[in-house]
Amino acid sequence: MPNSSAGEPLVRTTKTDEAIPGTAALSLRGVERRFRSSRGIGPIDLSLCRGERVTLLGESGSGKSTLLSIIAGLEPADRGTIEVEGRRVDRLPPGRRDVALVAQDLPLYDHLDVRANVELAVSGLKLDRSERDHRVSAAMGTADATDFIGRRADTLSGGERARVCLARILARRPTVALLDEPFSGLDRARRASIRDLVFSTLGAAGTAVLLVTHDESDIHSDGRTLEIDPEGRLIPV
Repeated sequence: MPNSSAGEPLVRTTKTDEAIPGTAALSLRGVERRFRSSRGIGPIDLSLCRGERVTLLGESGSGKSTLLSIIAGLEPADRGTIEVEGRRVDRLPPGRRDVALVAQDLPLYDHLDVRANVELAVSGLKLDRSERDHRVSAAMGTADATDFIGRRADTLSGGERARVCLARILARRPTVALLDEPFSGLDRARRASIRDLVFSTLGAAGTAVLLVTHDESDIHSDGRTLEIDPEGRLIPV
């Protein structure tokens, strides 16, 4: 059966209005989400520039994944605004935010093969067939996913699913990429090389990256590192 959440965070077919030049790729103002237990995140103010990478640290349960889900549109915020290149998106469905997410559960369309999963990530873009094919092939090569291109997603291992999810974002080249421990399922032999290629490819495309990780090797000296404290608020590291 297909994983029904696989497509929406990765594909945006239209914009409601034009991006405003010179604005941040991602801007959060007063974003907050609280649960009955009183746990949650926020209020959070955060801006990312085009091509910037911000690494987000924090204890388990501090709200890191919740924040990514709110930005992607998979979970509502109680208050605050989210803008992507100056366009307010917090009232838009996931597929219209120009935001891509690799979630911890690695959602894919399980009834489709690997190439079809990656092709769906670019299906709404205004590209000719040759450019679409080039993006898909290049993305799968960068993510080291070509060896199992014809296999159905439901036959893949956790590490293989992670590589396909990364290939989808690389092919899509969104304004904002949200990566929730995307390299944790990869074996050590290929983790560093795939990680470096993913970040360099997204950086060259101008994609802003918000990365959640517990692995210190994922932290890059050129990017910012922030932490969510146990109360769900951002602090610099």
